[in-house]
Amino acid sequence: MTEERVETNASQPPEQAIEEQLALQKETTEATVEEVTEQALTTEQLQAKISELEEQLAQARAEAEDYRERWLRVLADYQNYRRRVMQERKEAYDEGKKEAVLALLPVLDNLERALASLREGADLSAYRQGMELIVRLFQESLRRMGVEPILAEGQRFDPYYHEAFERVEREEVEEGTIVGEIERGYRMGERVIRPAKVRVAVKPAPQLTAPEGEAGGETECTNAT
Repeated sequence: MTEERVETNASQPPEQAIEEQLALQKETTEATVEEVTEQALTTEQLQAKISELEEQLAQARAEAEDYRERWLRVLADYQNYRRRVMQERKEAYDEGKKEAVLALLPVLDNLERALASLREGADLSAYRQGMELIVRLFQESLRRMGVEPILAEGQRFDPYYHEAFERVEREEVEEGTIVGEIERGYRMGERVIRPAKVRVAVKPAPQLTAPEGEAGGETECTNAT
């Protein structure tokens, strides 16, 4: 069979052999074109895949930045909440101290009044010394709690620290000056626990005098009578 085919090929005219060679080259060329086309398609697919991955990476970065901003906002809110809670806790603690001081102040007031009533009793000096010691200890306890008395007598009246209990006419004192303390006031820092009840100086009201003409008329009427 092979020998017959070779002989047949050998016996073919040159034109037919050329045509067969051209056909073979055409087939080879088409196969090469198909292969190159497949490679080109593979490159396009690769580029498409790279673009898809780059898009996913950009999306992941955007999501990460969004999560970061949310975390920063949550952290800021937590810090504000923590400061607010600490401030409220401090205010509640100060309010508790204030209530404790208010409960103790009447005792101190009574002790101070007892000392004032004993100043004339020379025979009760030992009792007075004991009372003075109690008052000093009580005042020291208040100072340790940050409680201080409000200055009153001789000071300018301040409605934030003082409560006007009585107005007293004083010619020699500037109006608005505190000339007496009825009940001592106390403060904790700048916070008033109890204002001081005080007497405040005012200028005396002018005396009303009758005109000279009216006074003379009254005298004449009296003499006539």
